[in-house]
Amino acid sequence: MKKPSKKKLFFGMLVIANLLPLCAAQADQRLDGTWIGTEKLSLVSARTDCPKPSHETLPAKIAVAQGGSLLAVVDGYGPGRYTNIHWSGDTLVFEIANKRRGELRISPDGKTLIEKGFVRRTATITSGQRSGAHSGQPPQVSGFTACMDELSGTFHREK
Repeated sequence: MKKPSKKKLFFGMLVIANLLPLCAAQADQRLDGTWIGTEKLSLVSARTDCPKPSHETLPAKIAVAQGGSLLAVVDGYGPGRYTNIHWSGDTLVFEIANKRRGELRISPDGKTLIEKGFVRRTATITSGQRSGAHSGQPPQVSGFTACMDELSGTFHREK
């Protein structure tokens, strides 16, 4: 039995090292495109001071590109481009820490996109009337509340 040369072992390891990122990414080009549908909220917080969501169902649009490495919520809850994106098995996970998290999974036939996740509510607090040289609109402060809503959505490709 012949012993493999160091040169062959080196090139073999080099090839394997270059293929590992491709295997780990698990990009799914089937998600690429614009998806339209609806998102539905349901109260998940156990807090008694969290009122029922004001809008329970909202039209939504999600755009996915480059096998899931680019994602934007165009319309719906938590609109904007997401940069914290990763694959977990066959599920694309996107989030803004402590604000919104979503998981997208495509149906076996590739025609339906299912979303599950959560969104933290925001509240705007307005102080009393202002007077004097800087009178006008009272100052407003927006921030996150402790109220969490479960989010689910069903999407189809935009035609």
